[in-house]
Amino acid sequence: MSSNTPSTRTRRTTGRVTLADVAKQVGVGPMTVSRALRTPERVSESLRQKIESAVKQLGYVPNSAARALASLSSRNVVVVTSSLTSSENCLILSALQQSLKMQNLQLVILIANGTSWFKELINNAPAAIILLNLRCPPEERKWIENSTIPTIEIGIIQHQPLGINIGIDSRTAMQTLIPYLLKKGYRTIGLLSAMQDIAAFQQYLESWQSALLSRHISPHLVLHRPSEVNFSTGAALLNDALLEWGQIDACVFLSDELACGALCELARKHIAVPHDIAIVGMGGLDIGNVIHPRLTTLQIPYEKMGELAGKKLQALLQQEDTALSPEVISVPIKLLERSSA
Repeated sequence: MSSNTPSTRTRRTTGRVTLADVAKQVGVGPMTVSRALRTPERVSESLRQKIESAVKQLGYVPNSAARALASLSSRNVVVVTSSLTSSENCLILSALQQSLKMQNLQLVILIANGTSWFKELINNAPAAIILLNLRCPPEERKWIENSTIPTIEIGIIQHQPLGINIGIDSRTAMQTLIPYLLKKGYRTIGLLSAMQDIAAFQQYLESWQSALLSRHISPHLVLHRPSEVNFSTGAALLNDALLEWGQIDACVFLSDELACGALCELARKHIAVPHDIAIVGMGGLDIGNVIHPRLTTLQIPYEKMGELAGKKLQALLQQEDTALSPEVISVPIKLLERSSA
């Protein structure tokens, strides 16, 4: 009995899901699961899908990845995001990289395009995972939860964070913007967005609706485009709003780049800002301070978010036990009152 005690204790301590657990879940032998993971073309499509689903549900880490995670050579920090073109993500990543500059860590960036990113995530044997302005689908989320890999979510405060959550509170954002606009006399107000993570956009939308309805203002003016966040998209959104809504007092864009694109389009159309229509952005990017008229916006400390993530990551990876309880860090935002609203 004493010879079996160490292995039993190890299993209880780590709680790591084994190949046998996956096999039991699917109803096949461990060798079949191993074959499906190593050479998926050698098993049927239906069985392969069942095994992949069980891997996600249970949070199984393949042996090769598990060995890498347990070794000193596993220093991959995998950042998963939907876009590298947005200024917000670039600012966060730059600050994160700077914060980790002196650490022996390798940042691996995966673009969440379809479902292939999840396989890449597993193959990279991450020492830690960072979800940047991205909400995981349920199965992938379950795998991350069960894998015990330290995880940091950056962007917006989540209702149920996976690990450490660093971001802004959408309710605070809207409860800051709406009273300001109403005090200025604007009543017909629209919300415009592009290529926003659906879960994050839904949170902004709920906060938007709550802030307006509590003040007896209709929140129905909402436009969203599945396009890249840039000046051209901002101009296109502005034109859509003018066409669909007609007369409108103010437009709130969930990005400074979109808002600045709208300002350029309004100047081209010789529509006076803010006399004819007010424009508000979100981000506090440098361009908002030099465009004409200067952009009223919510300043979000993107660099601070990246820096905080780096510090938290260092602390996590220095711990022998990387298990962590969910922690929410809400970063402060500030309304920059300028000429556009």
